[in-house]
Amino acid sequence: MVKALHRAGIEVILDVVYNHTAEGNHEGPTLSFRGFENEAYYILEPDKRYYGNYTGCGNTLDASNPFARRMIIDSLHYWVQQMHVDGFRFDLASILTRDSRASPLPIRPCSGTSKQTLRWPASSLSQRHGMRQGSTRWAAS
Repeated sequence: MVKALHRAGIEVILDVVYNHTAEGNHEGPTLSFRGFENEAYYILEPDKRYYGNYTGCGNTLDASNPFARRMIIDSLHYWVQQMHVDGFRFDLASILTRDSRASPLPIRPCSGTSKQTLRWPASSLSQRHGMRQGSTRWAAS
């Protein structure tokens, strides 16, 4: 379908929402990440039973964890290389820059200099494949 849209002169920007996992809160079904490694994929409250809900989805993906981050990066590569999408719009993007306690990481996304840098190869992915990047600005405090 993407190639057909390209032939018609239409670019394809995929709306990605990594926090919509269908698992919800602690009462939700186990469908994916919870069954693999709950603590690696979700921000949990200190008791490890309840989910941090900083997104309004019932849970919050822990993108500061290398396993969750790898899943995100691998899926972006797949959509570009195999499906030929032109770019992404990241819904709830600000949650991807929070630590396992949902605190904003002390990063400067464009400068490359900080005490702690969350390494996302998104800019190199977009440069390599000529993609566009976008995100929403909403974040829970």
